[in-house]
Amino acid sequence: MATGRAPNTRGLGLEAAGVEVDKQGAIVVDPGPRTSSANIFAAGDYTNQPQFVYVAAAAGTRAAIDMTGGDAALDLSAMPAVVFTDPQVATVGLSEAEAHLQGI
Repeated sequence: MATGRAPNTRGLGLEAAGVEVDKQGAIVVDPGPRTSSANIFAAGDYTNQPQFVYVAAAAGTRAAIDMTGGDAALDLSAMPAVVFTDPQVATVGLSEAEAHLQGI
């Protein structure tokens, strides 16, 4: 059983670099994934993005494109989620409640 995870960002000097963190200490990123400091990008479990390996990999790719002059954004609107139990459970896209909120 797990009770949650928290990013280990204390002691990195993020405040001195102008990088915003949330209440849990996660680095706040946009879909770029650019931080609040224009030349600093972040990807992975220490950001405020969902903590899944495929999100981290996709965000890292977007960061590499953006920091080399490209323009890529991470779209999490159809993000899969998998629970490795027996039997397995998986989801993708909007929940029923999210769909109702969007008028779908």
